[in-house]
Amino acid sequence: MLSATRKRAERGYRISNAFIRMDAREEFNYPLGFGMRSLSSLVPVVTFFFIAQFVGTQGAAVGYDYYTFVVIGLIGMGVLGAGLQSLSSSLARTINLGRLEMLLVEPIRWRVLPFVLVQWQIVVSFTTAAIVFGGSLFFGASYRWQGLPAAVLILLLGLAATLGIGILNASLKVLSKRADPVLAIYGVAASILSGTFYSVEVLPDWIRPLAWLLPHTYVLQALRRVMMPAGADLPGPSAWQASLALVGFCLVLYPLGLWIYGRAFEYGRRAGLLSGY
Repeated sequence: MLSATRKRAERGYRISNAFIRMDAREEFNYPLGFGMRSLSSLVPVVTFFFIAQFVGTQGAAVGYDYYTFVVIGLIGMGVLGAGLQSLSSSLARTINLGRLEMLLVEPIRWRVLPFVLVQWQIVVSFTTAAIVFGGSLFFGASYRWQGLPAAVLILLLGLAATLGIGILNASLKVLSKRADPVLAIYGVAASILSGTFYSVEVLPDWIRPLAWLLPHTYVLQALRRVMMPAGADLPGPSAWQASLALVGFCLVLYPLGLWIYGRAFEYGRRAGLLSGY
């Protein structure tokens, strides 16, 4: 039994490594584009430095440090964006290049594809997060370094939860081809309700409960709790409570998303929808 488990683990590692190497090679074929995208991630870091000077908000709702509050929001949104969008974009590119049918006849389970297709984008998102984090230090952001391991764990939990939404969206996109029906709705809701640029507490009372239906809100709340020097004074659930909520999202989203994913691909295979746009 141990031998079979070891073989499955080794095979999983080879598959994972192959997809990362393939995507990394494609990325670094255009090093200028990669460099410019990395550099552009510093634009909001600089922009919000001056906005923070202008706004001057130092209340408890933003941990007495609006600039650090916003930078953590940007980092969280950037990493979670990989979970939401990377599978959809990877599938679209794979279909356009005529690779999807080839992948489906390989000895790789269909339900493994969502996880291997997004690996490189996740690596890039964490690299970008590190660049934003380092750039914000230069402009005076203040962090609790002891909270960094917990912050990485929270980001991974949030990434897992949003990938569940991304799988659901990608499943529908296989059939609708051009539209991103789930992301179109979720993206607007997350931008307004999750508290990236302002505290959730400033939302009207009637809409505030909707914010806590989104994984983004819990991730940003927990990140600020563990990384900001005055994070304990922030209103809302604790980092531990937010982490439990993210686990709950995963337990709901993955069975649903993977079931719809399997049905969508089976229908797409029978209807001939997987060959291209």
